[in-house]
Amino acid sequence: MSGTYALLFPGQGAQFPGMGERLHERSAAVRELFDRAEDRTGLPLRRLCFEVQRTDQSRTDWTQPAVFVASLAGWVHLREQTSPDTRGPTVTAGHSLGHYTALVAAGALGLDEAIDLVRLRGEIMHRHGSGGMLTIVGLSERQVAELLPSVHSGFAALAAINGPDQIVVAGDEAGLRHIAERAERLGAERVVPLYIGIAAHTSIMARAGAEFSSAIAELPLTEPRIPVALNTTGSITRDPAELRQDLTRHITSPVLWWKTVCTIRAAGVDLLVDAGPGRTLAKVLGRHLPAESVHALDRPRGMDLLLP
Repeated sequence: MSGTYALLFPGQGAQFPGMGERLHERSAAVRELFDRAEDRTGLPLRRLCFEVQRTDQSRTDWTQPAVFVASLAGWVHLREQTSPDTRGPTVTAGHSLGHYTALVAAGALGLDEAIDLVRLRGEIMHRHGSGGMLTIVGLSERQVAELLPSVHSGFAALAAINGPDQIVVAGDEAGLRHIAERAERLGAERVVPLYIGIAAHTSIMARAGAEFSSAIAELPLTEPRIPVALNTTGSITRDPAELRQDLTRHITSPVLWWKTVCTIRAAGVDLLVDAGPGRTLAKVLGRHLPAESVHALDRPRGMDLLLP
């Protein structure tokens, strides 16, 4: 492969029945990953990934570890297939929960520590969380933001800017219903509820963020082998202090995904590789970027572009 590439990992909402199953069948390293993660979490992750229907995959204390392991499977299999001298990614990035996968792939966070942390994150957010999330396609960040002050009964806030016209809003039932109705009247192409049972990345999660921050303070982060792009600022860093600060703000701050992607491309990265299950990030980015600049590992012969 010529040029440079970034490895991208999706977050909660990317789950689907059967995620990671194909790689599990093909790869001994992926099976070992699932064994290790099931032992540490005490969860039946194979069943949660392979069998549970999507409508039942919204419970965040189960779904976060499941999506984390299914996403990490792509990276594990890629390492299994490549030689030590094969050129690796120039930068890693993850959307929301996927940021933890990116930290492991970059070498900033150990696998066992990451499994434990994601399990704890899911438990805390499940315990303190409420509400839900939806994606608005076809309106800009400014257009959606201008709808928020009209919410008088309930709560809604920007949770993620995934693209120039793909905005995620989180809130309670009344607030989301109001925003969905107003967005459709304004001409949104689609308003899509997400299979996420919490209002992540908003002030609703303040208690969860405060509790989780103590775990982040003690987290053994090291300088990564390759840079990591941050969700809360869109910047790229190898500084463990900046990584820790980003994680501390993560639960209650919006995901600046499009800014992150633009920063990665401005740094000269030629190719964005969705390493997660399915093609969630590739589909989002493919709406706005040239087809040749976006690639998904989870497709037939998806590894070929990155192998020697």
